[in-house]
Amino acid sequence: MEELVCPSSLPTGVFIHDLSVRFNEQVIPLDALDPTEVLAEAKLQLAGSVSGIIKEEVHISYEQSYRSFSSLKTIKEEIDLNSDKFRFDLKLHNGANSFVLKITNKEGEILDTKSFSLNYKGSFREWNETIFIAFFLAVLIRGLVVQAFWIPTGSMEPTLLGESKNLEGKVTRSGDRILVNRFAYAFDFSLDGRFPFGQNAKYWLKLPNRGDIVVFKFPDPNPKNPPRDYIKRVIGIPGDKVKIQNGITYVNGVPLKEPYIMAPPVMDYEVVVEPEHLFVMGDNRNNSYDSRFWGLMPLKNLKGQAILKYLPMNRIGPIKSYSHENLIPGKISNSSN
Repeated sequence: MEELVCPSSLPTGVFIHDLSVRFNEQVIPLDALDPTEVLAEAKLQLAGSVSGIIKEEVHISYEQSYRSFSSLKTIKEEIDLNSDKFRFDLKLHNGANSFVLKITNKEGEILDTKSFSLNYKGSFREWNETIFIAFFLAVLIRGLVVQAFWIPTGSMEPTLLGESKNLEGKVTRSGDRILVNRFAYAFDFSLDGRFPFGQNAKYWLKLPNRGDIVVFKFPDPNPKNPPRDYIKRVIGIPGDKVKIQNGITYVNGVPLKEPYIMAPPVMDYEVVVEPEHLFVMGDNRNNSYDSRFWGLMPLKNLKGQAILKYLPMNRIGPIKSYSHENLIPGKISNSSN
């Protein structure tokens, strides 16, 4: 709120003072309003006083300017000044409303002028901004920090329970609901391709450890199929030689201790993990569609690490990785950045 200094060469001693706004039984002097303060009321009364000896016909007017979309709008009103007090009914518009008060005589000569601004934000706009900010934060948090997933199958049992049905097809147990830390291994600034810039570009923080439970986009060879998210346990990292023989899994010749599996695998398998890939398997080794069947999982498909079971209530708890301490941790190559 700014007030223009009245020139000393005015032809009379007329000047405007004691300006105030009135709404909801409240009277607030303009001088007491902070210029950045935002009002929540659109309909106001502007009141003020005029000092000086007026011996001629004079008028007082206001000019209100505000921006509507890309254009500047102006409202004007004028009344005869028959006493030393005046009052105008005002309607504010969203954003900044600029006002200029003028006292003029019948020849149109300006006797005094005052200018000020009032800021207004309607409840509809405020709600829209709140919803937009909440939506933006939800997308950001979901994309970069934490995302919720549902376990539909039993491929990760007994660690994570999937949905089960009886012979009539009735659900007897709902699958675990889990939270995945999207921030565990990398920043994905494209938010899984939601934003056009930096498609599939990730800034890597670290490589998953063997034993981590990870969520990833299934590397479907048919790009026309809808995307699917899988959850498995990391067994091999780039450069590892993974061998499954006689129900025992070996990594670089070292047998793994795996208390988390449902049963020893009956299928023998052997592979060397290529750069930029992981070898993953489900804990339900004999009922899991994993890297033994569809191949290595590309690191670029990685979404995050499973960290918490939050439903059902009796299964709330952290999802623990199983670190194979006798194996050397892996390192991510520069080409993954």
